[in-house]
Amino acid sequence: MKQFKKQKSNQDRQQDKFCINAAALQDHLSRQLFKLPKINSKQLSLAQKLGLVPSPPKPLNQEEWAQIEEQSLKREDIQNCVCPICLEKFRMQQHVILSCSHIYHQTCLESFERVSQTKQCPICRRQDYEKRQFMVANKQYKIQSIIKIQALFRQFRCRKQFYERMIKMQYRPENSLLKRKLLFYKLSRISTRMSKTIQQQGNQAQQAINQLGENIQIKQEQMENNLNKIYQIKHNNELMAKLQPIIKVDWIRIKKLALERKEVDCTICLQSMVNAKVFLLSCSHMFHANCLNSFERYSMSQINNCPICRQTYQKSHFQLQQ
Repeated sequence: MKQFKKQKSNQDRQQDKFCINAAALQDHLSRQLFKLPKINSKQLSLAQKLGLVPSPPKPLNQEEWAQIEEQSLKREDIQNCVCPICLEKFRMQQHVILSCSHIYHQTCLESFERVSQTKQCPICRRQDYEKRQFMVANKQYKIQSIIKIQALFRQFRCRKQFYERMIKMQYRPENSLLKRKLLFYKLSRISTRMSKTIQQQGNQAQQAINQLGENIQIKQEQMENNLNKIYQIKHNNELMAKLQPIIKVDWIRIKKLALERKEVDCTICLQSMVNAKVFLLSCSHMFHANCLNSFERYSMSQINNCPICRQTYQKSHFQLQQ
């Protein structure tokens, strides 16, 4: 009886173990085949923990990365500074090195992984690789660019010194090709000077035109504002004149008062009013018609007041005779 129970317990354990292994393998394979998200990239799956599936390699240390970088520097792709995916130079763009010692643009590798939906090297097809930033190609591109710039500058400087020395010595070459080159150099110097002066004059003229246009625009805005103010004041004066009550004026009495003062000169322009168009005000003061109209036009008050006594008035035409 005891042996039977032991055999049954062993069978149950084997069945449980078999079920656990089957579930672990099913979970591991389904995540790889159907590309399900992992629980944690740093943790191992159940099948890897049980030893059913080999676990991924450990991350590389600094010494191993140094060996990989040395291996990549020995190849020609780093000397040419060309990405194997886009076939363009690395230049100053960010690039990465893989654990298989191949180098790519970072954007190119990310695009390849996104399109292919696999993590494997585009050249050697190594899977589950590691990557890190690699700036050696940038340094190599800088060195090549500096060499090219220095070579071009030295060529230009040597040619310039040579032609300037020939011009100073008033050398007349016999070779037709050298004559053409020397003449071309002279003409190029003249054309560059002329183009610089023309460009400077054009820039100055353009600046003057722009400044003039801005000034004209500012003046136009100021004139429009002043006209609006004048129209508003005129409109207010008309409204106030309409609202002002009309008072009957005894013009016969006012004419007598004006003649008794014996005022002959206009107090605005200080000119004689005899035999001229004159306005007689309700306050008994007299002015030239043109002078009073101008005074009313340029007055800023809403109600017209007499220039002498500052009273509101009504006006009437009057002829002053000798």
